[in-house]
Amino acid sequence: MQYREASFYGFGLRAGLRSFLRNGFRPGLRAASSAVFQPVTSYTRFPEFHFLEDRLAALARRAAGRPPLVLDVGSPKLLGLYLAYHHRLDVWMTDLDEANVRPYALVWKAVARGAKGTARFKSLDARRLALPDGRFDAVFALSVLEHVEGPGQDGRAAGEMVRVLRPGGRLLLSVPFGPRAEEQWARGIAHAGRRTRPSEVHFFQRIYDRALFESRILGPLSGLLEEAEVLTAYRRPGAVHRVVHALRGALPEGVVAAAGALNPLLSLVLNRHGHGFVEAVPARYGRGHCFGDIFAELIFAARKKEGPKGAAG
Repeated sequence: MQYREASFYGFGLRAGLRSFLRNGFRPGLRAASSAVFQPVTSYTRFPEFHFLEDRLAALARRAAGRPPLVLDVGSPKLLGLYLAYHHRLDVWMTDLDEANVRPYALVWKAVARGAKGTARFKSLDARRLALPDGRFDAVFALSVLEHVEGPGQDGRAAGEMVRVLRPGGRLLLSVPFGPRAEEQWARGIAHAGRRTRPSEVHFFQRIYDRALFESRILGPLSGLLEEAEVLTAYRRPGAVHRVVHALRGALPEGVVAAAGALNPLLSLVLNRHGHGFVEAVPARYGRGHCFGDIFAELIFAARKKEGPKGAAG
């Protein structure tokens, strides 16, 4: 498959089943059920998983001596589990809320036997990483920066990721991308994951256009990075795409989750990518977040500069 859909989905399914057999509903009803029925939460995730894993796998192959130290800042945890299982990497998986980390520590215990790498789990705030300078060989944040609330706080989080990178280390990011910038709000969800009362409205995410990404993310990192690479993952336009997103927006979340086995097939049919900022992409979104929104994902990779100019402190 184009984005190794079968590999990612198959691993997620096996990990979810092994965890359920070992832990039952200890991770929580929602987490345990999702791990089995929807191990990859959306078909749009596969290109991000593929490109980030490809670059971190290359890092593992080149490493001599100790396994490369990799920090995940708030990403969907399946990618970190996959990396630690399949590659000789020491992966630290973090999240703002410990409740979003704890279930995956249980999943890891169920699959760790036979893994090539190791995994650790920790609660951290991306805006203030309680970690020393230059500690990690790579830092990745898949669909995270858009959820960091407050003026300039997404750029601050990106700066923290560069700070904890060693000189020459790799930074890997992805964010939602569309033809116009938009801040979205959602009811009943705080910090992009914690459930609140349905009547409460919270900031959910921002969708970046090129100007916003360059001003809020690349601007604060100017002079710190080199070998920058940009890819845009988007969906093939057409009737199938429109029908899929109409159903995603109209059906209850539980029904969509139960159909998670379709995600690899949908990825194969719909996902495409282009190099650079592909700005003419199918898009439909507004200020209120909806599961049926249509936008692309911007995938960014770069290397932290060597020497005094690479110090992000």
